[in-house]
Amino acid sequence: MLPRRGFTLLEMLIVVIIIGILAAIALPQYVSTIEKARSSEAVSNIGSLRGSMDRYWYDRVALSTTYAAATLATLDLDNPNDDTGAMYTYALTDTSTLAAKNYTIRAERDGKAATHWVQWTQTDNNTGKMYKSNALGGPES
Repeated sequence: MLPRRGFTLLEMLIVVIIIGILAAIALPQYVSTIEKARSSEAVSNIGSLRGSMDRYWYDRVALSTTYAAATLATLDLDNPNDDTGAMYTYALTDTSTLAAKNYTIRAERDGKAATHWVQWTQTDNNTGKMYKSNALGGPES
């Protein structure tokens, strides 16, 4: 009788099962890490929008006697919603007056991860806070 070479069907089946179990454990963690990394795009864009919003408000306070609420279109910055490859949709809610700066910038994830969002809330002239959905490491607002 010749010596046997190779693997038996049972050995191959065990290897496939082990690989399947490892993939089932690793894949959700991988997807979560990718989404957290993609949220950095939203945080960066919100930072740029915040700077633009601050300039808009200070210009109105210094040069005008009335305040017109800002929109993404009126800021001195490219609208991130115009980027065809954007992962997030951005919204600006401005309730500022000449006396106080109050606004919210929110980025909501498009597609399958639509429950993921990042938000900056400016509550007065000097205080603001960044929020993230729990899926991105919270805290939620």
